[in-house]
Amino acid sequence: MEVFRPCRGAQTRRLHLVLAAAAGISLAAPAAAAQAPEGQLTERLTSSGDTSQVYALYLPPGYNRNRRWPIMFVLDPRGRALLALNLFRDAASRRGWIIMSSYNTRSDGPPEPNLNAMDAMLRSAQDSLSIDPSRFYLAGFSGTARAALRFAVALRGHVAGVIAAGGALGFELGGPETVFARDSTFAYFGAAGTRDFNYEEVVAMAERFGRTLVPFRIATFDGPHSWPPASICGDAVEWLELRAMRGGLRPTDSAWVSARLEAELARAAELEQRGKGDEALRLYEGISRDYAPWPRAGVASAKAGALREGAAVKRYQSKAHRLAERDFEQAGDLQETLEWARSQPESPTPETLVRKLGISELQEKLADGDSLEAASASRLLARIHVWLSFYEPRTYLEGRLPDRALSMFEAAVRIGP
Repeated sequence: MEVFRPCRGAQTRRLHLVLAAAAGISLAAPAAAAQAPEGQLTERLTSSGDTSQVYALYLPPGYNRNRRWPIMFVLDPRGRALLALNLFRDAASRRGWIIMSSYNTRSDGPPEPNLNAMDAMLRSAQDSLSIDPSRFYLAGFSGTARAALRFAVALRGHVAGVIAAGGALGFELGGPETVFARDSTFAYFGAAGTRDFNYEEVVAMAERFGRTLVPFRIATFDGPHSWPPASICGDAVEWLELRAMRGGLRPTDSAWVSARLEAELARAAELEQRGKGDEALRLYEGISRDYAPWPRAGVASAKAGALREGAAVKRYQSKAHRLAERDFEQAGDLQETLEWARSQPESPTPETLVRKLGISELQEKLADGDSLEAASASRLLARIHVWLSFYEPRTYLEGRLPDRALSMFEAAVRIGP
């Protein structure tokens, strides 16, 4: 899966051109069609404009052409359309969302597969479905999370939210944090596993959205670099529905909002009781932002204030900040070491790579029992592993240097399979 790499300007310009053209297709209401009283999944459909493009389609219960429906475009980095669609299906059924999920999306390569897949899904959706042009949603994981964020910028005014798992963008002028600054009609939901090598970049992007006053939530889960579990994906859909109400994109269902507010307050209180002060604080802060017009949001604000001043949370956040800095430093150090290895006349031995990359020291931290330190070490080892087992060998094999590729693999197996 893809790790962070800066966006190339030419790719960004291409996104604007391709997706602006797609967004310009007529959004006139389609002719009436039969109603689908139950949710309907079609596993494979061919795009109306490009027969090389294939996607899965989910229509929610009661779908008909007499109204416009929100739609989510799902981009899996390996084109696993059904796997990714099913993570969101139950919530889409509850909230009345259409889902289109491509078999053609990819990560770790040129942007064209994702550009073409997104363009094809947009055209098919606008040709054959009754969709709300102000409520497009994008979901991606790893490299396609980054693609989704760039697509959101190119389709501003149509995209109401992005669910970005296991991947984020670095800060840049013209990036989503600046383009959507103070925009209440757009929302970002970030998610990452605690052992995900991209964990810190996801957290950092959420914090930047907060600083530019863009509605955001972040969810973490115990796991590696992967899509979040269906429960978190479902919660993301529910939260984006709430943000659509807050942003004026759909009528407010006050009873539903009040019930959700109480459920979130109960969840935050449970986290607090279990000694997970930092997670509770994050949720209380989110509640106070998202439910500000409701009086009960004041409970969350007060709880957040008390936790923020507590010694335990301050210690946790100080250490987490230090480990985040180490993470970003290690990302740069890793690239310097790999560049050094490429410059050597002979391939460095696996032992040399293990030593220069500090693998043994990280493995010791992994076993020392400190949960924050161990989680950070796990993420750093995962990043080293993906570069030694995938990116560098791929580059060496493309250059017909199999011995160097094997040396990287040998160093990678010192970490794990």
